[in-house]
Amino acid sequence: MKKTLWLVAALAAGYATQSLAAGFGTPTVDGVLDAVYNAPEASDPSDEPQGNAPMDLLDLYVCNDNDFWYFYFTVDDDIVATNWGKYLLYIDTTGDGSGATFDAWGRNVAVINPNGLPEYSLNGWVDGGGVYDENKTQLWHWTGAAWTQEGMAADAALLAGTPSAIEWKVSRAALGDPATIWCEVFSTGGGGGDNAQDTINDPADDWNATDWATQAQLFNSTRVDRASGSDTTPPIVTSATTIGQEPINEVLVQFSEAVTAATAEVPGNYSITGGGAITIAGADLQADPTKVILTLGSGLGYGTAYTVQAVNIKDLAGNTIVNNGTTNVDCFKIFSLTFQARMNLWLRNNSVPPDTVGVEGSSSPLTWDPTCDNLLFDADMDSVFTGTYQFTLGVDCGTGLIPEGSALEYKFTHNCDTWESTSNHFYAFDDMIGEDTLDIWWQDEAPSDFTLNAMDVILSVDTNGLETPPTAADSVGVAGSELPFTWDLPKLNMHDDGVAPDDTADDGVYSGRFTFPAGTHKNLEYKFAINRDYECAGGSNRGLVLDDTTYSTTNPLIMPLAVYDVCLDPASAPDPVAAPSLHLAVSPNPFSSGTAIRFVAPTETNGTVAVFDAAGRQIRVLAHGTFDAGVQQIEFDSKDGAGRQLSPGVYFVRVALENGVATQTMTVVR
Repeated sequence: MKKTLWLVAALAAGYATQSLAAGFGTPTVDGVLDAVYNAPEASDPSDEPQGNAPMDLLDLYVCNDNDFWYFYFTVDDDIVATNWGKYLLYIDTTGDGSGATFDAWGRNVAVINPNGLPEYSLNGWVDGGGVYDENKTQLWHWTGAAWTQEGMAADAALLAGTPSAIEWKVSRAALGDPATIWCEVFSTGGGGGDNAQDTINDPADDWNATDWATQAQLFNSTRVDRASGSDTTPPIVTSATTIGQEPINEVLVQFSEAVTAATAEVPGNYSITGGGAITIAGADLQADPTKVILTLGSGLGYGTAYTVQAVNIKDLAGNTIVNNGTTNVDCFKIFSLTFQARMNLWLRNNSVPPDTVGVEGSSSPLTWDPTCDNLLFDADMDSVFTGTYQFTLGVDCGTGLIPEGSALEYKFTHNCDTWESTSNHFYAFDDMIGEDTLDIWWQDEAPSDFTLNAMDVILSVDTNGLETPPTAADSVGVAGSELPFTWDLPKLNMHDDGVAPDDTADDGVYSGRFTFPAGTHKNLEYKFAINRDYECAGGSNRGLVLDDTTYSTTNPLIMPLAVYDVCLDPASAPDPVAAPSLHLAVSPNPFSSGTAIRFVAPTETNGTVAVFDAAGRQIRVLAHGTFDAGVQQIEFDSKDGAGRQLSPGVYFVRVALENGVATQTMTVVR
């Protein structure tokens, strides 16, 4: 505490840490540490906050050239393999205390150095599928009263292994081109209210979390003076990608620094190989002098690996790009996907003309925000909305293959504001499939998933085994996922009055007959409840399948007698010689805004608690590290790893410890 108070007082009095090793030059943004970075600006000891290795930050390196700042920091874990962490970099450009007073993502972080409040924040993540690039790092600017996002980083790269590294490139102009910056890196989780877990700062070791709730207190005092010098570094090609949609006849070439119009606008200084002869008809330097758009004589094809090469290109200092076939080339492959959104069932009850349908997604040209920037059209008036879009993915120039795991997540929207309530659709790109058609029903619900006829179901539940059985003053009923059931309480009541379908009055067995209309989803989940309390708190929902070809309103499906508060199928009961039970429970369940996840760790052990969607995709890691022996409780706020509210539906929480594994169904309702 004395150290903290001294540092705060010193910083407030004008104490400034020394800029240790700012380098001048242009590194290659590829995740590999270049010599131009020199020594670290700040370092932090390896300490694994709360046993969470992906949170353990090590070293921060900074350098600049005439156009960009470059930031490179290391993490003491393989964050490609364990990718749930989020990483933020605060940047103070004034040193006068005029910066932000809260975090752009709502993280529970405060800068207690009065002269270190940030004007800018780089906010990045490594999960979410697809290739790691600048599109996973946001640039935020403090306007004086609020944060506003001002695009993404100019470039980004990730180095796998232990330690891992993240490298970011940001325009000097985007930060106001200050002569000095003060900065700090911190790691955090996926929850909106998570605190910082670890930091890299000078002075070192200013914050180490002991929980996820206590507000993190940072200094943001790593001083870096902008370096200057003669530019002797030649430009390189950092990326090449296509522009627009079919026919694709434009390619954007991105250089590492500004290049001259005299060399950049010569079509003969470029070549594109792959798929036959390709003519470059024009080369136009953009307002951003690091970018050149090539106009081609014909459109490019799908599923073919293309190589873009640049020669004779000079930067503003007269350095010429090196024609080595490595730093002057980039390679890509184009995929064409046709989306067919089958809206028939949804529009029967939800049509609001003009009924626009959009496809939103994780990879360009799709976006999550705004909606409806990529529309599908119902040309045949059959409620099948169709559209074709092209996706350009970088490939290994040696093998011509896209990175393993390259994938697209997407969803459909109706009238721009109604999203599918189910989990994201998922498409894995395949090098051998250049063109593909994705024929998808809205919310993955096809006609075969719904009943064609109304049918009745008779449910009965025995309450005699309860320590305090219900009396005449109590109500016993059922709630569920399909009408006439809902998950809202109060539920539909059942009766123990001897009137059909109940057999005997006052015997502790409650019965009810319920009619499910035509068009009901066949897979039904339900639970019994007494008054306003669900049975099997934290346990699985019951389930049944509506077979409307066998049963009807006159020939009801009669379910076997259920026992109240016993929701485990005997066939799935644990083996008596298996590992100790973790007693995993979720309560409340179903839930809306949040719930508590409880389990018992038999001994002190390492493990992970994670949430998965109905398709089995991990959407958030709630805890990872060492758990003490005994009862554990984790609060879950119904959000995914990016802080987005979960859609209503079924999810799973999985507790995986060294001495046991348990999984529990969770239902999110609205």
